[in-house]
Amino acid sequence: MSARTWDLVLLAAAILCAAGFARFYVRGVLEGDRTLARASAVGFLVLGAAAVVSLLRILS
Repeated sequence: MSARTWDLVLLAAAILCAAGFARFYVRGVLEGDRTLARASAVGFLVLGAAAVVSLLRILS
C-alpha cells in the first residue's frame, strides 16, 4: 500500500477513536467519574492531533 493510503487509514481510525473518546468523556462527566473524564479528554486530544497531522500529510 502506498503512503497516501496509510495516511487515509490513519485519519479514519483517528477520527473514529476520537469520537469514541468524546463519548466516554461525556459519560464520565455525566456520571461524575473524574478519572474517566480526564483519561478520555487526553485520548481525544492525542487522537485529534494525530488526525490533524494525518490530514496535513494528505493535503501536502
